[in-house]
Amino acid sequence: MKKKYEAIVFDADHTLLNYIADEKSAFARLYAYMGTPFDEELWQASRRASEETWTDAGMYDVTDSRVQARYHEVYRTHVEDIFKRLFLEFPRLQGKITPKRAGEIFLENLETGGETLEGATELLQTLSKDYSLYIATNGLSVIQRGRLREIERYFQGLYISEEVGAIKPAPAFFLRILKDTGLRAESLLMVGDSLTSDIAGANGVGIDGCWYNPRAVENKSGICPEYEIRFLGDLTEIL
Repeated sequence: MKKKYEAIVFDADHTLLNYIADEKSAFARLYAYMGTPFDEELWQASRRASEETWTDAGMYDVTDSRVQARYHEVYRTHVEDIFKRLFLEFPRLQGKITPKRAGEIFLENLETGGETLEGATELLQTLSKDYSLYIATNGLSVIQRGRLREIERYFQGLYISEEVGAIKPAPAFFLRILKDTGLRAESLLMVGDSLTSDIAGANGVGIDGCWYNPRAVENKSGICPEYEIRFLGDLTEIL
């Protein structure tokens, strides 16, 4: 029996890559550079500031045309706001470097991340024997390419929004993949943790979606993925 899919397209962060672990490491190295002890209180405050500034900048609303147009610019500039908040909350951080420079160093450190989620590398090793694999990720090119370096060998192509010139879920992002690969939409499967970016975006151009939902979050979005998995290894049961 001929297999249904020829290629699997993976989201990167929170699907294959452990962004939280990479972020924590980037903060830790920044604070070491500043000569500031990195304790649990500072880590939790840093994580909270990161989440709040991303939300306040509207970056989760990827369907908004204004966000799509300014996504990569805001990605860079919002990081300074993280440290403006943290420097106010923690006086011991003040007077060493500026919030802008802290943001620059943080992003430089983030480039060297690349911790994978449990089971990710093993899954890629297995699937790469029978399928063409691709990455589809929103983000800055230098950061995402740096973080994907350890698993890049499993992929025939990396599609990074800054290079594509569009962010998921814009049709242009997924149409670029179809154009470059020459594959039919029905021969691809998109695997990702975001219903809005990954699943709805793929479905919009006729690509099936598999929602990676490890926390068993209830789907109230109205977006209906063709498949849903709790563990990455469960993907092999679909194919």
